Amino acid sequence: MSSINVISIDPAQSAKSALHPEVFERIARECRFSRDVKHYNVSAQKSINLAFGINKKVSKTKSRNLLLLRSVAGISLVASAFAQGLDFTSFSASWAMVIMGISMVFGLFSRVISIMSATFFTYVLAISGLEISLANISAAAAVLFSVTLFITGPGKFSFDNILRRSMIRYAKVSSRRKAEKLANLRLSYKAMQYV
Repeated sequence: MSSINVISIDPAQSAKSALHPEVFERIARECRFSRDVKHYNVSAQKSINLAFGINKKVSKTKSRNLLLLRSVAGISLVASAFAQGLDFTSFSASWAMVIMGISMVFGLFSRVISIMSATFFTYVLAISGLEISLANISAAAAVLFSVTLFITGPGKFSFDNILRRSMIRYAKVSSRRKAEKLANLRLSYKAMQYV
């Protein structure tokens, strides 16, 4: 018959491995701190990705194709602006086309520029009427490309992606500071409760 080992516990003496309430509170505070940081980071990344139209999941192949498409459209916009003639004394539609083309080539503020470009070329199409001409076909192609660029975003090979990464880095640092501040406020509140 096997012997049964009985562990006796003296209720008058506390165990050496007993956790104090402060330890539980510290563990809960650290878990809440990491949860707060993660929550702030996720919400900031969603907002930044929506603003720039770039996501982490965008592949390099798709970004290369977008870079090629952006370059062709931007260079053609600048070339057509120079073909129409630039007036250096006043701001005209040709200057707007140059600014939009350069922005498309470099991928800088692509979503804003694509909205402006789509609006501008839709206005050009509305003024010129429904007659079939080379200018109307190029304007319709520019509207189509602008809508496509607004939906897809500029891709990873763009200045927008550099801005996006720096903004996400800043958002991570600021969210960590905000969570630390909240954790310190909770800690001081607990200290006031013990007094």
